[in-house]
Amino acid sequence: MPHSLFESFFRQRGEFKNLELTLNRIKNAATELGLCDNIAKNVIHIAGTNGKGSTSYFIDQILRHRGHTTGLFTSPHILNVRERIKLNDEDIPQVDFNRIFSAVEQSVIKHTLSYFETLTLMAFFYYKEQSIDTAVIETGLGGRFDSTNILNSKIPVITSISMDHTEFLGNNIISIANEKLAIIKTNPVFFLGRNTEQVRSHVYEEFSDKTIIEPQYSEEPYRGFEDPYSNNLRLAEAVCDYIEKGGMPENLKLPMCRMERFGRFVLDGAHNEDGLNRLLQHYKGKNPIVIFSCTKERNAVKHINILGNVASQIIVTQIPGNERSIDINDLNVKATKLSNVRDAVKLAVELTGNTDILVCGSLYLCAAVREILLKDRL
Repeated sequence: MPHSLFESFFRQRGEFKNLELTLNRIKNAATELGLCDNIAKNVIHIAGTNGKGSTSYFIDQILRHRGHTTGLFTSPHILNVRERIKLNDEDIPQVDFNRIFSAVEQSVIKHTLSYFETLTLMAFFYYKEQSIDTAVIETGLGGRFDSTNILNSKIPVITSISMDHTEFLGNNIISIANEKLAIIKTNPVFFLGRNTEQVRSHVYEEFSDKTIIEPQYSEEPYRGFEDPYSNNLRLAEAVCDYIEKGGMPENLKLPMCRMERFGRFVLDGAHNEDGLNRLLQHYKGKNPIVIFSCTKERNAVKHINILGNVASQIIVTQIPGNERSIDINDLNVKATKLSNVRDAVKLAVELTGNTDILVCGSLYLCAAVREILLKDRL
């Protein structure tokens, strides 16, 4: 499939490096195009460390079941960039993707917008144009300076907060929480996902003037999902009930690469300490084989050691075609190292007995393995 105008533009021009953390670029571009809180009748804005993708996906499914036309803006993508901008669960068509990029291109150039800022602008343009009922907007990184945070009048949702992206967001849990909580602004009501008592206490202290809605979280499975997805679903349902009460879909789904099974392979994009620990709760005593990789900014050695508490064998690989991937030659770990992800997949198949092959550490890795599994039918 030929590249979209958007992809061709950024392939030729490159992502803009070292941009200062500011909302001014995206604000100015959006103002020029008449975009902000008018992108939908209801705007749900989601920030957090873990659970943003599944919570967003659940909200979208529930509201569509209740008759809403919905827009869903998420990241990163698994198969193609257009899946980041959905309308009623359909990726934005290529013709519309190209048309909207052409409509915003001069603003992108004028304000030197980044890759993610440009996608945000395009999503907002599309949703306003389509006059949708509800836009479900997921932050990309952090919250305070995330390009989606030009939204002011909205329903903020804060999912689970833990240590992640410390080079951008701060090196302690309260600093990180504050970056996420910055999406709340003057909105009188917001929703809080399942969090530690330390985070909860901080949130209630900081926002004593607001209505904080927390559903009843539990270790128990819910509607066929186990923790953490069960509690992300409880959160999503509470948000939807706040907008409009109604029935629940019978066959709720998770996004791609979230506990997604292909035979013995289980693909899950858990990519930080908290996410990996939650994932491994399902594998105590099961001794899975693990295929792992991550991006350079992650603490790969620490993550591999966490996986070693459960895995029978760990195969560390590199994310194909990703300049941010770790170099396995830099790692001093007890694991099999194979730079080629296809070789890692083949070895895992050879080694497996009656155990699962767990692929984790990066959604980009999961996407690459997913493509191999679908093409090669391993």
